[in-house]
Amino acid sequence: MERLDFWLRAGLHASVYLIGAAVLTFLLGKLLLRMRRLSAELIQERGGLEELEWEKQSATIASIVRRIVFSTIWALALMLALKEFQFDVGPILAGAGVAGLAIGFAAQSILKDWISGFFLLTEGQIRINDVIKIGELSGSVEKLTMRTTVLRSYDGAAHVFANGAFQNFSNLTMGHSYFVFDVAVQYEDDPERLMALFTEVGDQLRAEPEWSPFVLEPMEVAGVDRFTEQGVVVKARIKTLASQQWKVGREVLRRLRKLCAERGITIATAQRAVQLF
Repeated sequence: MERLDFWLRAGLHASVYLIGAAVLTFLLGKLLLRMRRLSAELIQERGGLEELEWEKQSATIASIVRRIVFSTIWALALMLALKEFQFDVGPILAGAGVAGLAIGFAAQSILKDWISGFFLLTEGQIRINDVIKIGELSGSVEKLTMRTTVLRSYDGAAHVFANGAFQNFSNLTMGHSYFVFDVAVQYEDDPERLMALFTEVGDQLRAEPEWSPFVLEPMEVAGVDRFTEQGVVVKARIKTLASQQWKVGREVLRRLRKLCAERGITIATAQRAVQLF
């Protein structure tokens, strides 16, 4: 009878710890979600480049903090629950420490991934929803943990990288972005006309409410860049909000093609002469 009372009492106390952990994680989850929504509403009201960058950084860090805090709460709750059943958790903790040390020596690559992930997060080099390029692969950062980075490419493929496996990468959406144009005209055409069209299209976008929020500066026309077998290549670029360079660039190219057709400017393409015998 005493044994039964012990198990009932221990089970009751243990359930309190576990239910408390469940309630605490639920409330913290709701609080974090509410804070994210309030932050998003504030950013929409204030706008601006710095606020958007801060939202990316805060979203990335919040996801990591959520995992760490929830794991800590449940680990403590389980330890307290086991203690109610008179389990000695001291050896468990000591064993975990020894096992962790052994694993650390046996899995140095994992430690390297964690250390690299720590610096990626704290320095803000990569944030969730950033578009980055690692080697020949590029995509939007879908998931970022202390050990791995998951990129979702345009075709839907998910590329998983260990944080310690790549030393160099390119963040295409850090702070602001540029879309670079290399458009060739035939040698018979005056490249100055194409350069003027670049400026005209850039001014059009900055004057339209639909596009002006995405374009940060006037079109920057570098001029004649090189001569190729296609023709004279004119280089230009336009500065946009982060992640908006492709959308703006496609619109510029669409309008540029239309204006070239209207003004009689021929966009050069590669030609190949075939001689028949």
